[in-house]
Amino acid sequence: MSPRPHIIIVGGVAAGASAATKARRTSEHARITVYEKGPYVSFANCGLPYYLSGAIAQRDSLLIAKPEDLARRFALAVRTRHEVIAVDASGKTVTVRDPEGNEFADSYDRLILATGCSPIRPPLPGIDGPDIHTLTTIPDAEAIRSRLVSPTPPRRALVVGLGPIGLEVAEAFMARKIEVTLVDLMPQVLPALDPEMAAPIAGHLKESGATLILGDAIEAFHQPRPHTAQLRSGREVEFDLAVLAIGVRPRTELARSAGLAIGDTGGIIVDRRMQTSDPDIFAAGDIVETYNLVTGSKLRMPMAGPANRQGRTAGANAAGGHLECGGVLGTFIVRAGSMVAGKTGLGEREAKAAGIDYVTSFTHSPDHATYYPGAQSMAVKLVVERQTGRLLGAQICGRQGVDKRIDVLATAIAARMTAGELCDLDLAYAPPFSSARGPAIVADMVAANVIQGHAKAISPAELLAAAESSPPHTLRIIDVRTTKELAGGGIPGAVHIPLDDLRGRLQELGTPDPNGLTVIYCRSGQRSYLAARILEQNGWTKVHNLAGGYLSYQSELAARRLATAGQSQ
Repeated sequence: MSPRPHIIIVGGVAAGASAATKARRTSEHARITVYEKGPYVSFANCGLPYYLSGAIAQRDSLLIAKPEDLARRFALAVRTRHEVIAVDASGKTVTVRDPEGNEFADSYDRLILATGCSPIRPPLPGIDGPDIHTLTTIPDAEAIRSRLVSPTPPRRALVVGLGPIGLEVAEAFMARKIEVTLVDLMPQVLPALDPEMAAPIAGHLKESGATLILGDAIEAFHQPRPHTAQLRSGREVEFDLAVLAIGVRPRTELARSAGLAIGDTGGIIVDRRMQTSDPDIFAAGDIVETYNLVTGSKLRMPMAGPANRQGRTAGANAAGGHLECGGVLGTFIVRAGSMVAGKTGLGEREAKAAGIDYVTSFTHSPDHATYYPGAQSMAVKLVVERQTGRLLGAQICGRQGVDKRIDVLATAIAARMTAGELCDLDLAYAPPFSSARGPAIVADMVAANVIQGHAKAISPAELLAAAESSPPHTLRIIDVRTTKELAGGGIPGAVHIPLDDLRGRLQELGTPDPNGLTVIYCRSGQRSYLAARILEQNGWTKVHNLAGGYLSYQSELAARRLATAGQSQ
């Protein structure tokens, strides 16, 4: 490479801007040109829903760096509204179209592709109507916000697709007191979560006034006011404003035209240096194929965190440095109203698809010491490899402190820690922030008990399946909650003996059935674990603790009701 190489970067935002600035920090002598098709080269696209809600009041707050800032601090030549329309890999040139429509060629020594994704807009009748939007750019956000603050703002909004972006948009509309209808083809919100972990989010949205239509799909939009969306079930939804958040597809046209290798996932194949099949072309961000840190399988992960890391790696290596970028866990967190959900690593669906033999644990813990005011419960689910105890994935649903625990668990999974090792970490503790044994530690201890054979656990789904298939005399359910708790509901057919009375009332349970299954439950699983230990040491052999207790049982029932409601539409 020449002493003053020319590095061209196609695309800005997370990957492209990170690549450009890292390339400059790596080489003070390189010429670096960034071509960005849109009007903004570096902006916080993850902040767009909060601009809609008004939490971010000014559009300029979303601008991370302007072209003149990048030119002054990093000596970059930034060309916004310039679209690269072709790449000649053999001649090492790109063809660029400027804002006036003129085309010119520019040569490079190294090229970085960071063209990102485009939102999916399926070819449905009426989908190009003026009140049907997507949300990926600042102009998208400005178009929606202009309607929200107009003299006649919308009364009814429709959000299609209930992943993180869809829920954030729904939250923004609800913050503005707009009636919101949420539609998703899947029978749950947040399809990346296991159903019982997503059910509390759905319940909270409904309690907050949103209308949920799950397991259904849009087939057409009708534009004459009032606008209506025709659903597959035959149902019609009226709306004044709609946002589609049903996914994105990578912009790989330039890569394909340059002859770069494309993987089965549809992403550009890169090595850990973000180098493509052409040694002088690098790629980063939503367009590349990466790998899952747990399974090693290939996937695309269009998220800001990986895009920033990949862009930084590509920029360093294009400028003559040497960095490597690892895989991803798919870690995310999302807020919907006052509820928060997060995930890292594998859920049950992914573990099954990977052919991994696993166990799960459910726990419910306060986010900080209960004697300090304001403690809120969070549900934690761990997925653990049965034979090795390796932590595979975690999901959390709660109101506060979810982010801290998801990050701890993501770190543990990336470090290939096993159940029982996490509880040895010396994590920060003070009553306003956590308990001495915080939620991540408690979850790890429970998973370790199951893996090490100190406890037998049964999930709510497994209990429901057993109840449907087992003769009544072979399944015994024991409720060890208090009488006051029982008044609020319980599992049908359960025998009620409070934990504190259990030792003195064992005779009421009769002789243990060696062929039967005994399931013990309490509110969250802690007291029932103690009860299981009492029974096991009094001759009961097939005693299982209901993982997560009655709280997780209710979440499982809620998830099933949502799925059934979707199927019946």
